[in-house]
Amino acid sequence: MEQKLLHKLFSGKATSSELSQIRRWVNESEANRKTFFRERALFDVIQLNDTLYKQPAHKLSFTLFKWIGGIAAAVIIALFALNSINGFRLSETPEPIAFNTIKVPAGQRVELTLADGTHVWLNARSELSYPTVFDAKKREVTLKGEAFFNVAKNPDKKFVVNAGRCELEVLGTQFNVEAYEDDEFSAALMCGSLKVTDKSQPDESVLLTPNNAVSLNDDQLEVTPITDFSPYSWREGLIVFKEIRFKELMKELEKNFGVRIIIENSRLDQYACSGKLRISDGIDAALHALQQDAHFTFERENGTEIHIK
Repeated sequence: MEQKLLHKLFSGKATSSELSQIRRWVNESEANRKTFFRERALFDVIQLNDTLYKQPAHKLSFTLFKWIGGIAAAVIIALFALNSINGFRLSETPEPIAFNTIKVPAGQRVELTLADGTHVWLNARSELSYPTVFDAKKREVTLKGEAFFNVAKNPDKKFVVNAGRCELEVLGTQFNVEAYEDDEFSAALMCGSLKVTDKSQPDESVLLTPNNAVSLNDDQLEVTPITDFSPYSWREGLIVFKEIRFKELMKELEKNFGVRIIIENSRLDQYACSGKLRISDGIDAALHALQQDAHFTFERENGTEIHIK
């Protein structure tokens, strides 16, 4: 089987006859099946490399090049028993299907396109698991962290995101999801419609409309209008903030850079700040920029702990 044809399938552009041809080939032998899974993993690695090399030159730091060398290790193949691969009947008994897991290091972000054409941006310290090819009934992925989805429309096959305690269901839409911890969840809808369900209370769900957000507060899903879209600028490699408490801004830095920040300066408790920070510049550059107005000092206790004084 030609690699070009398999990659055409993975990008969601294969014709019906080509799908049939690949299905027959996959069913011919175990060797073909293994080649299929291996090529899917390779396809994802190529996408990640292409994304990184398209970044502006000033963003390609030593850390980023070091990450490029380890991308293959971040694409983890896990096998799960399912009956089919996007309509490919492999046998009469359940057969394994490959799942990829993309893990994004602190201070970085990743763009990728899934097999159905859905485009996904992953924020720092995030993890996305998804099948090499979606099955015939639905498209389902699992997220830990933060991601922005531009879901390819398919009225016959819903798209489901498992994000910690909540599940999101769509047909075609654009939305942001944040779920770094199981009981911490928020989602913001830019266009389309979005059904959000608290899996611990399956009867409790909300149908979100554009320019609204939903979050878990006191174990309840709460809907609020979006008045500021700047928090979603992370897709452009920016942390944008308006009149935010210093403590809350430090939480954003912790999330993006994978560090623990301890505030020992009580004068900063009531300090509110506005501005824009470039994630690729790193945590030290961000704190130095804030020092010009907030007047504080900071020290690293170790590689991952920073004290604000």
